[in-house]
Amino acid sequence: MIKKLRVRITAVIMAGLTLLIAAVVIGIYLFMQRSETEETDKAVDSALSAVIREDFDKRADDKKPEPPEASESSKRDPSFPVSPGRQPVKRQSSRNWISVLLSSDGSVKEIAYSSSYNKPDNEDEIGTAAENIASQNSENGYIRLSDVSYRYFIKKSGGRTRVIFIDRTNQIETMGRLFIVIVFVGIVALVVLFPISVMVSGWIVKPISRAWSSQKEFFANASHELKTPLTVISANIDVITSEPEKTVEEQDKWFEYIKSETVKMSKLINQMLYLSKDDREETELLVSEFNASEVIESVCLATEALAFENGHNLVTEIEPDISCKGDKEMIERLANILIDNAIRHSAGSGEVKVELHRRKNRNILTVTNMGEYIPPEELSRLFDRFYRTDKSRTSSTGGFGLGLSIAKAIAEKHKGTLTAASSPDGLTTFMFTWRE
Repeated sequence: MIKKLRVRITAVIMAGLTLLIAAVVIGIYLFMQRSETEETDKAVDSALSAVIREDFDKRADDKKPEPPEASESSKRDPSFPVSPGRQPVKRQSSRNWISVLLSSDGSVKEIAYSSSYNKPDNEDEIGTAAENIASQNSENGYIRLSDVSYRYFIKKSGGRTRVIFIDRTNQIETMGRLFIVIVFVGIVALVVLFPISVMVSGWIVKPISRAWSSQKEFFANASHELKTPLTVISANIDVITSEPEKTVEEQDKWFEYIKSETVKMSKLINQMLYLSKDDREETELLVSEFNASEVIESVCLATEALAFENGHNLVTEIEPDISCKGDKEMIERLANILIDNAIRHSAGSGEVKVELHRRKNRNILTVTNMGEYIPPEELSRLFDRFYRTDKSRTSSTGGFGLGLSIAKAIAEKHKGTLTAASSPDGLTTFMFTWRE
């Protein structure tokens, strides 16, 4: 499942990158096309300005009288301006153009060029194309003549028709080459980004994989923990039903076994439900201000008998009148879990020490016991659900392995920290630190 999920995430990332790169490529191409269109429009304006000026100058030359003879002063000074004459045309575009003037009957009257250098060999073809274009009712379009791409425009003014051809061959070739380069760069980018996307998908899936493994382990452990009491209950029921003639009083011990296992199952299910609600963030804090010293003291008094039964001495060092804000019942439960855990896992007749102090603006609850040394690799797993350092320990002696998980959840709810430490001599310390 995790492998399939990783493949799907990688596919989604690559699909997104492909769409992004495609959008960039298309955007660049459209921008280039728009720029080419604007440049073509400038070339048309430039062509019209040139041919109109040329026509005006020709008409002016035909009507202009002979210039008077230059004066002596002008002959002596060549720089003296006799006549302004024609001013050079300011070019707005470097694009080559061809202008075809058509007569009223639709035949070619005159062909003009932006310069003598771009005069094509296929002048007759240009003229024929202009006549055909003029016969159609289109104002502009595209045409290819002798491997040269043109964009044409029809301009009608004063009963005269002009067909202007703008050479766009170089621009098309440049756009084509640039488009190929962009596509190639995009493909290379996708190839380079593929292993990166695989790494990213692995990073995304990692917590999911960890949660999935934890969930499978949780179900396996929960099933194992529930299987034992159910087996005991089933066996006791079989014993009871095998001797139906006996009274309830005579079979009292079997009922006691069933009741004991039922209590264990109920406790386990309640713990599992608490953790499930905490995972769904349904557990709300009932925040109030209370005396933490009194709460911890009451927990110690309640567990003193348990410590005595297990042959341990419960020692307390609680700073008086420590006030704090939080969920009183949750803090009480956390302290009970830590003290109960210390009592059950203390070796021999060692003492269990409970301390509560305030350091600056933090409250520190410390529970210490003398037991077996816990290696560092196991310390980090003490708060995992159903985890026990002694794999052979059963729920009758070591609990279900959920208590410390619940304590950790309570600590995090209060934005505090719960840590564990173990020294080589077997001294184990749990420390809960939280703000006032």
